[in-house]
Formats: sequence, structure tokens, C-alpha cells
Amino acid sequence: MKTTLETDAPARRRRWLRPLVITLSVLLVLALGGLGAAGWYFSGEVLNVTHEEDPYELTVEAVDDTTVTLPLSEATEQPGTWGLQWDGGQAVLGEVVAGDDATVTRTLDAILFGDLTEGTKARIDKWTFRDDPKTGLGLDFEDVAVPTDLGDMPAWYLPNDSGTWVITVHGRNASPAETLRGVGVYADLGYPVLAVTYRNDEGAPKAPNGLHSLGEYESDDVAAAVDYALANGAQDVILHGWSMGGATIASAYRELDDTAPVKGLVFDSPVMDWNSTLDMQAADRDVIPPITWAAKRIVEFRADIDLDELDQRNFADDFGLPILLYVDTADETVDHTATLDFADMLDPAQTTVMETASGHTASWNEDPAAYTATLESYLASL
Repeated sequence: MKTTLETDAPARRRRWLRPLVITLSVLLVLALGGLGAAGWYFSGEVLNVTHEEDPYELTVEAVDDTTVTLPLSEATEQPGTWGLQWDGGQAVLGEVVAGDDATVTRTLDAILFGDLTEGTKARIDKWTFRDDPKTGLGLDFEDVAVPTDLGDMPAWYLPNDSGTWVITVHGRNASPAETLRGVGVYADLGYPVLAVTYRNDEGAPKAPNGLHSLGEYESDDVAAAVDYALANGAQDVILHGWSMGGATIASAYRELDDTAPVKGLVFDSPVMDWNSTLDMQAADRDVIPPITWAAKRIVEFRADIDLDELDQRNFADDFGLPILLYVDTADETVDHTATLDFADMLDPAQTTVMETASGHTASWNEDPAAYTATLESYLASL
């Protein structure tokens, strides 16, 4: 009997544990599946290509030759210079001149195209100038094609007197129109400008996987633009990137066989570290850390990238040239602290930092005169 009792007890325990193990296994599979599904969704928010515009959520209350009145909001009352966009039209707005509890009246600096009337549905437009250099800025330009491994990438070329070309690079899901705020400054200072596109842009070849690579492979297209500039009369170049365009020009500079032709780098709200930026964006969406971690791994798998390789702080020693950084401390899209960290790692004698507090890529909008003066001083130092 004693022997029987000794052998029956483990058997009963095993029978009792078996459904528990199965249940835990199922729960683990479901948890991992849910984690993976959530991570996949979040990765798509980062990697998927979309060129959809924001909705027109404002209604013009009143308009005359010099002012426009809009509903009061954080965007409409923000100081500085901004665009007003509507279906078939674009205007440039100046400072706030009046307001009450419900409305804001701003100066109407210019109507670039279209008819603006009371009742028009519109939105505040950070880019300010559209749709091309001639329409937005009154500047003549040529449509050119930059050869790349994926095919020709369309670009705008604005000729000028200097032997130094400026290559402007827009951000994720944007277009060269985003860079017109800088294009106008460079044109006024006598620099030729090449405002480029890269893979997955409208009118440009698609990436083989159809996804963004957060600057990793887009940098190949910018490197090709450097080659194009040098082959077409440029003696050297300056690279100016906004948002993901900043990540892209940093990676492009690092991958060039010969960096000597790059005279300077200008970063405007750049993504200097995707890890911390994704952490910030996930926290803003109340995404729990395990999902964020999974999303990062899926981003790396789907885009065939290594996020650590896109943390420019890891390669600060490679940037031995004059650098200008526009850093917005109110940036809710990009982790600006990584940019400040990067700046602190550079040679202070070769580094210029301008801080603003108006939002992602809004340094020019906050104070165009200060933006221009900072850029002009930097260029004069090269």
C-alpha cells in the first residue's frame, strides 16, 4: 500500500497540472499574439507611406484686403508667420492684430493663389508656401531628374550665382514644398538650391518594400543628389533637412565615400534618435512599454534597419564640419532632447544651435527674421 501511495501521488499531481500548463501556454500564445499584433499596428504608423492631407477644420469668419478672422484656437492664435490653406488656395498669415473669446484676426500678408471668402473651410499650414517655388515664392525654377539606383527622382532646381549648392530634404510623408521656407532664404542669399524627393514620394519611384526606412535607405537618394549637384556645376554642397529629412542627411553624410564636398549640415527639428522618438510617441498614445518594444523590433524587421544605427549620437565623432541645428523645445513629434545631446557632443566651435518653442519644424514660423539671421550668420562662417 505504501508503494502504491508513493506512485499515485505524482500521477495525480501531473494530471492536475496538465490543464494548468495548457491554459498558461494558451494564454502566453495569445499574449504574444496580441503583443505582436499591437506592435505590427504601431510599426505601420511609423513605416507606412501616406500622403493624405489634414482636414479643413476652420471656417473663415471674415476677410478683407489686409486681414482674415478665424475661430480662436491654439493654432490660429500662435505668434509668427503661418500659411492658411483651403481647397484650391493658399495664403500667408502674419501677426495677430485683434481677437476676442471666440475669434482671432491676423494680417493677411499675401494670397498666393485661389479666392478667400467668408465661410471658406481652411486649415493653418506650417509649410506656409505652396505649391512650387514660382507659385509660393515668385522664384523661377527647373524641374530636373536626379538619377538613383531606383530610377529618376524629380527635384526642383533654382539656379543662382554661388558655387555652393544647397540640397533641401523634406520630412516623412511630406514633399519638397515643406522646404520652401528655407528655399526662399537661400535664394535671397545667392545660393543655387536643389529641392529633392526620395523613394516613396509622390512622383518618385517606390522603395522595393513600399515602406519608409526612417532615413536609412532614403539617404541613398540624397547621396545621389550630392553626386548630381557635383556633376552639374556645384563646387560643394550644404545639406538642409527637416524632421526625417534631418535623419536622412545625417545618414547620407556618413555613407558618402568622400565627405569633403559637403560644406555644412543644417538640421531643422531632426530625428537624431528614432528609439527615443518612438518611445515618446508611444507614451503620448498610452502604448505600454512591451508593445513599444515589440513595435521597434517589428519596425527593424519590416524595414531591414537597425534603430541603433540611426541614433546619430553614436556617430557624433564622424561629424567634423560646421553644423547648424534648429531645435524646438515644444516639439511633440520628435524627441528634441536627443538633438541637444547630439549638439553637446560636437565641437562647440563648429556648432550653432537656435532654440524655439512653437512645435515640430516651426522654428521659421515662430520668427522668420531670427531664423534667417541665424542661417545667414552660419553660412558666413563656412
